[in-house]
Amino acid sequence: MWIWVNLDPDRLPMEVKQAFGQKGAEFAISAVTVWETVLAAQKGRIKTVLTPEENARAWLKASPIRVIPIDEEIAILSRTLQFEHSDPADRFIAATAFHFGIRLATSDGQLRKLPWLKFVS
Repeated sequence: MWIWVNLDPDRLPMEVKQAFGQKGAEFAISAVTVWETVLAAQKGRIKTVLTPEENARAWLKASPIRVIPIDEEIAILSRTLQFEHSDPADRFIAATAFHFGIRLATSDGQLRKLPWLKFVS
């Protein structure tokens, strides 16, 4: 959803838009989300005028968002929590949200099936 926030906010679900509008709300993304954004730009799935890495850095600089690094506990959780699929990036993102008790903003149907995750809804 971080890509949509930056490129096409109209695509955001209403509950996510409302969360962004809450006074004092804090937002965080996994470092993997930054990696996925650079990868998407490198593969041409998102179009930017900057290089993929310049684009990611510009979005980070312009946004009051905290980037959560991957640590050893998140790495362990990404492999030990019960998942329906094996996408490593999604596993890291879900493990990060779980570890910190953060509500996840996602439209990914497989992630939304995970009973141990909290969601922006």
